[in-house]
Amino acid sequence: MNLFSLAKAFPTEEHALAYWCKVRWPKGVVCVKCSHDKCYLIETRGKTGKPARIFECAACKLHFSATAGTLFHDSHLPLQKWFMAIALMVEAKKGVSAKQVQRHIGCAYKTAWYLCHRIRQAMQEPSDVVLGGPGVVVEMDEMFVGGRVAGSGIFNSQKKKVKVVGIVERGGSVHMQTVKTVRKSSIKPIFYEKVAPDTEKIVTDGAPVYLAVIPAHQHQAGNHKEEKRTRQKLSNQTIEGVFSLFKRGVVGSYHQLGAEHLDRYLGEFCWRYNRRKLQPWMFQMALLSVAENKPMPYKELTKF
Repeated sequence: MNLFSLAKAFPTEEHALAYWCKVRWPKGVVCVKCSHDKCYLIETRGKTGKPARIFECAACKLHFSATAGTLFHDSHLPLQKWFMAIALMVEAKKGVSAKQVQRHIGCAYKTAWYLCHRIRQAMQEPSDVVLGGPGVVVEMDEMFVGGRVAGSGIFNSQKKKVKVVGIVERGGSVHMQTVKTVRKSSIKPIFYEKVAPDTEKIVTDGAPVYLAVIPAHQHQAGNHKEEKRTRQKLSNQTIEGVFSLFKRGVVGSYHQLGAEHLDRYLGEFCWRYNRRKLQPWMFQMALLSVAENKPMPYKELTKF
């Protein structure tokens, strides 16, 4: 959903609230505490004097808002601004920075940063997702995220970069996550957790670590130097393209990332990449995920 369609669909906060209630409770409002299906709408005023709409459970008498217990929880931003931020993030192929979101929706930078991370938390794939399968070719590689440290040399600078392992299906989905090292001890558990055992072929570069991780009958190791010299197509071009696209987002949109939040950024990119053929429905998917996720307190986000 683009911003023009968003403005037409939700011209007022009441329209946004009604739509959110329908997304969260498609069969009618349910109490967030006792799950009772009879709740009454109460119009009152909040602490700031602004009109507020809350629900009262007929069974336990609990008062709760439509955003209680979700990633919208305890947010003072109008739902219209939340919807605009979600639309921006799901449509931005290379990501959108908190500074840009701040300019678009009109709020403080701290609010925009916190807002983006909560939406990013919703844009995470389930932990049990597995790639590959019969007849599927999977590519696997690693990348290093971070800039050079002045005066420390190339080798020492690379040691300080964050290591990321990526797994992608040719023409399919991708998974990326940070690792402590690019050795067997770190890569092997990820391989057996994320790659289906009946995958037809796993293609990598010439790194020797994969010889000790991937079964020989499935493994196909490429040779980048030879491929570049003879101008052949890279054997793992798909995952290299994924890495390149993510790095373009880092350089062009985010500019600087905290290593403690990198997995969340990677998850956001994977979520968007895996749904690239479902673009008309991505906004709705993100909203459903927001409804299913638990609140993320600011202290939890900044505890590192």
